[in-house]
Amino acid sequence: MEQKIPVVAAIDVGSNYIQMVIAEVYSDRQIKILEDVIQPTSIGRDSFTTGRIERKTIQETCEILKGFTQLMKDYRVKRYLAVATSGIREAENREYVLDLIRIKTQVTVSIINSAQERYFMYRALRSQPTPLLDKQTSLIVNLASGGVETSIYQEGTLILTEYLKIGSLRLRETLADLESKTINFPAVMEEFIDSKIALLKRFLQGINFTNFIILGNEVRTVVNICGEENRIEVNDFTVLYDKILMLSDEQIARTYGLSQNQAATFLPTVLILHCFLKMTRAQQIYAPDISLKNGLVYDLADQLIESPQSKDSLNDIISSVWYIANRFGTDKKHVKQVEKLALAIFDQTRRLHRLDNPERMYLQVAAILHAVGYYVSFSDPHDHAYGIIKHRNIMGLSARELTLIANIARYNTQEAPSHHHPNYEGLNDDDKIIVSKLAAILKLAESLDCSHKSKVESLEIRQAGEQLIFTLHSWQDTLLEEWTFRNRVSLFEEVTGMQVIVKSKGFNL
Repeated sequence: MEQKIPVVAAIDVGSNYIQMVIAEVYSDRQIKILEDVIQPTSIGRDSFTTGRIERKTIQETCEILKGFTQLMKDYRVKRYLAVATSGIREAENREYVLDLIRIKTQVTVSIINSAQERYFMYRALRSQPTPLLDKQTSLIVNLASGGVETSIYQEGTLILTEYLKIGSLRLRETLADLESKTINFPAVMEEFIDSKIALLKRFLQGINFTNFIILGNEVRTVVNICGEENRIEVNDFTVLYDKILMLSDEQIARTYGLSQNQAATFLPTVLILHCFLKMTRAQQIYAPDISLKNGLVYDLADQLIESPQSKDSLNDIISSVWYIANRFGTDKKHVKQVEKLALAIFDQTRRLHRLDNPERMYLQVAAILHAVGYYVSFSDPHDHAYGIIKHRNIMGLSARELTLIANIARYNTQEAPSHHHPNYEGLNDDDKIIVSKLAAILKLAESLDCSHKSKVESLEIRQAGEQLIFTLHSWQDTLLEEWTFRNRVSLFEEVTGMQVIVKSKGFNL
């Protein structure tokens, strides 16, 4: 191994378990796990049944995290990342819970959305020795206590991703009232699952899945019972499925040596996997031993060392964004041109705007999605684009990042950001600057393809004193593009403090 990087820790405050990994990261991308601890919690049970996390559960959570904090001190952890998922995310008193955790344990926990969960899980999946995603067509089911993330990869490229609120614990709590009213509760539960994935099934018809990959803590018990080496034969899984349909929770616990909590979620876990397995022709189920906390560790490592896997993860985000753009019927050729020009302007003016790679990604996403509002209305498309983006679940992006991107797309017109606009005024000062700078770039990029004919083949920007000279390389007449550019350049001039001049090169009358 090469030089060791400072020890890191990742904490997952989940719905059913609270977990932590402490690891050494090496400069050759190797990761050595030093500690891997897990403790059960009632967070999800409280949240999914009453909508609030009870005082006793908060106290228990703080005690667990105090123990984790001591472990981090013992290992001299220099950097950590602690996240909370659906159990805390959906609780009405989540702000109080996180504040009490911070005060009592000195651990700052951030709530992540389902799209961020998916990003971290796939980040870990891409770091596996066996490149499962490079094989033909894969259906991936990431099963958690609160929900199921479903994704499709074709030859390593993400083409679809959806989130369904049918996690194993949530499913059990949702249907709890029906259990005493039927002698065939598993059939009722499976019927409910099928109803929730019916629309997804219709969309997936005709796709021949060669791989079925399952992820998440909830599936590890299934793997331990009927699998080996992170895979399960479909025939063995079918035998397990048929058997547990006849068993009560108490019998499941005795038969397989499970705790009460494990037994309660085991049946819905198997039923959910069975419903998705029916969509495939797979003969084996792949179940790599990774979880959210593994993805968090790899993300921390990416912050220290850039890797090919981190670039693949960015590609996953962009692929999922293109999936959304296509669903809203955008003009793909135009959008690709706007994306290309926006990134060219960003890259060639870095010295002026002083933004970095995260902001570059925000601009790229906004460029791809800037026209989705036309799907709703031609009269106020940019307002509709703002709403669509802000409330969309985009892989790897937080609520704050979605708000930034929605605002960038919102101002892709002659209109400038204004303190009279609630969507802009609600941002903090730093985020207002990010939005204004990136919106200014997107305005120019869109103006340079206002004809939707991709006339500009390339763009060159050079500085001459207090002037920025944009040279458009094109063999077509760009008179309309240059006129539109000049009408939309004022915001860019304000945020950069430069006078902008545009000219073309290559077209002869």
